Amino acid sequence: MKPSQLLLTLFLALPAAYAGEFKVEKKPFKSTVGFEGSFLPQEALVMKIEPKVWTDFTIKELVAQGGAVKKGAPVVVLDTEGIDRQLADDTDATIARKMALKTGELELANLEKTTPWLLEAAELAYKRARDDHQYFVEVGRPLQEESAKRSLQSTERYLESATEELKQLLKMYKEDDLTEETEEIILKRQRYSVEAAEFRLKSAKLSTKRALEVTIPRSAVDQEQALKDAEVAWKTAREALPYALQQKRLDVKALQVADQRADANSRDLKADRGQMDIQAPSDGTIYHGEISKGRWNPVSAAKFMKVGGKIQARVALASLIPAGAKLQLDAFVDETA
Repeated sequence: MKPSQLLLTLFLALPAAYAGEFKVEKKPFKSTVGFEGSFLPQEALVMKIEPKVWTDFTIKELVAQGGAVKKGAPVVVLDTEGIDRQLADDTDATIARKMALKTGELELANLEKTTPWLLEAAELAYKRARDDHQYFVEVGRPLQEESAKRSLQSTERYLESATEELKQLLKMYKEDDLTEETEEIILKRQRYSVEAAEFRLKSAKLSTKRALEVTIPRSAVDQEQALKDAEVAWKTAREALPYALQQKRLDVKALQVADQRADANSRDLKADRGQMDIQAPSDGTIYHGEISKGRWNPVSAAKFMKVGGKIQARVALASLIPAGAKLQLDAFVDETA
């Protein structure tokens, strides 16, 4: 026989070896279950703070455990100095924020209009500078140089003419052997003309030299530089002006978003401030903690319901039992028994 079959046979034989007779009798029996019960009001108004932004809810005064209150009376008095100061600061900050946003929006509107104009003006200035430079190189400079030379030639010819006229007068009056007073006046006048022509020629030579060697070359340099400056200004405008416009759009959008968020935060802060006026909704009795579903739990509230304590957000701080509320018995079976 295999070992497993032997063990199975022995196992089945054991109950038969120890089996005996047991007589079943009919008689009553009972089962006892223990539970705790308490009389609590059918209605209890639970108080708690559910803030969105403010976190400091320090207690200055509070109604004692089991204290009676009238409708509208303060149940807990909180220190509101900090939040009131914050609200005042928010008022000033809101004014400054709105002004900054308005300024940004006006600047953006101005850029939206002027950017195309400035781009067009920069392009036009470049084209004009290019045309002016081309005209100076092809027409202006040669004309100025020729004009300076011709002016000098004209002055030289005038001097030659005046000198020749003086020679002819002297020759004519010399042949008369006798120079009359009128002739002397004419000769003197002609000599003045010659002297003046000589000075004009001297001045013309200096002016022509200056024009050909300094003034006209400087104009050429200025024209070159003006063209370069206009080209750089045009290229810079094409890059910088659209970028500045886009940057201003982003800045204004950021200001708008920040303004909306700040407004929402201010609304939440005002709502939190409103929750800090904790008043009795009706006449009744105050018990610290939460009365709910037939149970009173004062443990959590006991940690902070005292002068100087800090109320925890979304934790029941007290329950108000309205005056005349009916009591009911609530009992709970011990599920661990």
